[in-house]
Amino acid sequence: MTAKDAISPQIVPLRSATTYREGLEEMRNAGRHILPVVDDGVYIGLVSDSAPLYAMESVGDAATVMKPVIASTPMPLLLWRMVDEQASIFPVVDDLTGDYIGAVDRESIIRAVARLFPQVDESTELTITCRPSQYSASAIAHAVEDADAHLLNLNVTAGTAPDCPTTVQLRVNHSRGESVARSLQRYGYDTVEMAGTPGLVNSDLAERVNALLHYLEV
Repeated sequence: MTAKDAISPQIVPLRSATTYREGLEEMRNAGRHILPVVDDGVYIGLVSDSAPLYAMESVGDAATVMKPVIASTPMPLLLWRMVDEQASIFPVVDDLTGDYIGAVDRESIIRAVARLFPQVDESTELTITCRPSQYSASAIAHAVEDADAHLLNLNVTAGTAPDCPTTVQLRVNHSRGESVARSLQRYGYDTVEMAGTPGLVNSDLAERVNALLHYLEV
């Protein structure tokens, strides 16, 4: 998953020629304190409603520069940048042309990440590790099936370099994850984290989302 997957359609940029007073009005109407500024499709910067009032100046003149992210930026790196720079919005530009294509915020990121793990009636999430040379999506699927479960999602989250352990997140349609973990162990995969619940909402996942919201709150 990349930055492009988390672009929010609710973030409408301001044109650089818009007066600052008009920009303030658009921000208030949108319920936002900061918006991207573009000029003929080119990203200029971000303008905030806390900037000094430029009665006769445009939002382009009042914009501050923030380095955008390219569309192919991996989601983990985007999250680290948002937390590290305490940013509520990140502009996204095309990898090749550099043209502005949208912006992400914490809500759009949460929605994008949630799409990776759609809620099911009965499920378990497992985080497993292995040597990079040992990683095999088909072997993991077979291990899950051997436990009479079905693999719903598989995402490699870390360790693609040769000298780093590979970390994989799984979701299976089985509330008793212990049997799945034992089957994975037989295939050589170590389960380092497991959480699940039958029924409506995975409380562990909800706690993770709330923690992420806390860290992205600026």
